[in-house]
Amino acid sequence: MNSFDKLLEKQISAYEGRHDDLIYQAPELYRLLTKMLDDPTLPIRLRPIVISAIAYFILPNDIIPEELHGPYGYVDDIFLSAFIADKVRNEIGSGEILTDNWDGEADILPLIEEILLKEEELIGDQKKRILEYIGYEYLALCCKNTAIC
Repeated sequence: MNSFDKLLEKQISAYEGRHDDLIYQAPELYRLLTKMLDDPTLPIRLRPIVISAIAYFILPNDIIPEELHGPYGYVDDIFLSAFIADKVRNEIGSGEILTDNWDGEADILPLIEEILLKEEELIGDQKKRILEYIGYEYLALCCKNTAIC
């Protein structure tokens, strides 16, 4: 059976259009999340938000669904991956966990910054809906107070 990142690669391989440079990063961003989840340096308190971003990638009917938008539908998944990666980096206080688990060609830290800077262009006003969809507010609270989880 193919792993999800291989299915992603196949789905986006022929895409030519808006933000194709970022959409081609989807499989690498997915792998980053899964590798971080396996990284022993990822604090347990941050695991729920990483898991939520992985799950969001896999869910077919998210805020910008691939079924309706084709490969362009991955822009919300890409944004959420960058948002969560940045959250992890900020919580840990270092980008090392990102660079150690990144297998893409682009430099991960500038890529994350680029994606976050293009938020409005990528997802419009959908950030709140995306974060609500994964229960981010609750998960962020768990990150601060692991006794809740």
